[in-house]
Amino acid sequence: MANSSVISKTQINKAGDYLAEAVNLSPAEFVTWFDAKRYRDANKIVSDYRATHARPLGNISQGLRQIVKSETGEDPIVSQRLKRVPRILRKLSRMGHGGLARLEDIGGCRAVLPDAQSLERVRDHVERTWSDIVTQRRRTVHEPTPMGYRAHHLTIVKFGRNVEIQLRTEGQQDWADSIESIDSRRGLTLKDGIGPESLTDYFSGAGEMIYSLEYGVPLSDVVRSQFEHARERVIEEHYFRRKGE
Repeated sequence: MANSSVISKTQINKAGDYLAEAVNLSPAEFVTWFDAKRYRDANKIVSDYRATHARPLGNISQGLRQIVKSETGEDPIVSQRLKRVPRILRKLSRMGHGGLARLEDIGGCRAVLPDAQSLERVRDHVERTWSDIVTQRRRTVHEPTPMGYRAHHLTIVKFGRNVEIQLRTEGQQDWADSIESIDSRRGLTLKDGIGPESLTDYFSGAGEMIYSLEYGVPLSDVVRSQFEHARERVIEEHYFRRKGE
């Protein structure tokens, strides 16, 4: 098979579409759907395409470390990762057809900043440094997702591949780590915005609490009461324990 760097976007998208079809199939449906050669070829295309993001990701991550160091004077907390193929396919299954070559976060790096002020300075510095290759901006710090997720996201095109930069405060990172932890422990997909109502209410409220503390925004009695109620529910449903138990 040809190297993924010379495979067309159409071929890349078709491979992604084919594999994404299997995400929600029952075992019986999977048997009918599965074609060994087509599966093998599609999987190689997707895996090879994923691998082509490694070099641009490393380049952007190094630049981000230098920016964080210059703005905070501290050793930067910057991580990087290539999204795993199963998560790529789950995302494609939600997006519909023709999405693989358009995905912005196959390669991603993240900086965790000590406070809200540092976060905004680093974001502005990133914008200045890569102004000519920033193609997307998603700012959920002040307008979170329904689940309560907050961060700055910027998509940068480097060497022909999208690389996503995530900028979070320490509180926003703690929130995200808690989501990943309970997903892992309970086999949930809260990270994708899907899960029991009690948990989605709890994390939405927790996000509001963290935002209030980090940005000095007053918290209404209604929001505080809703969060306390959600916290009691997740304890009653045994997702979490009370401190000391």
